[in-house]
Amino acid sequence: MTTAPAQIVPPSAGTAAGLLGTTQQLGGSPERKFKMKNGTKKHNEKALGAPELSGLLERLDVASRRLNSQAEEASRRIQALEQRLVEAEPGIAVWGATLLTEQATFQADDTKAPEAAERVVTLGFAKVKKDKWGIAVREVLKGKNGRLFADESTLLHKAERHLRLLAMPHLEALTRQVVEAVEGQTAAWADDSEEQADPEHATLTIGSAGGSS
Repeated sequence: MTTAPAQIVPPSAGTAAGLLGTTQQLGGSPERKFKMKNGTKKHNEKALGAPELSGLLERLDVASRRLNSQAEEASRRIQALEQRLVEAEPGIAVWGATLLTEQATFQADDTKAPEAAERVVTLGFAKVKKDKWGIAVREVLKGKNGRLFADESTLLHKAERHLRLLAMPHLEALTRQVVEAVEGQTAAWADDSEEQADPEHATLTIGSAGGSS
């Protein structure tokens, strides 16, 4: 028995129309999507009002992207330098440039009224929480009468974005401070060792505490 070959039957006009209708229901044509998207954008621009406002927002987008890019680059440089300093194990805390001084307020709890204070942020290399050394920022909050409200240190690469950017011009000077502090301590130990080894400063004790022989 011979089997007849399969035949491809083209869809009828009604079937084609049905398929086209189904396609449009599932997603519609790209042209229609483009028109809807473009129309939505124009609607949003219209809702903003004056074109000057739209221009300002576009400038804000550009400036924000640039600022975020600069902050990311600053974080990479800070972490790379921090790794080198930590690997050297200087073991000496150094505080250097003041990054920020500004007026602030301090409120101990909800039952107390806010008090005027001064916020000072300093850059340094020190041991922070959990005994971790690194490039750090120290934030001190004091009242007008000199009362200390807060004194906290945190790693610079985890600090606020604007503090990371403010620290960038001072990283070389901070590194120099760390190097000079270690060299100074090394020289002091060397001087002490030489002095103890000098015969003129040696003390000879004869006999014992119990008396002479």
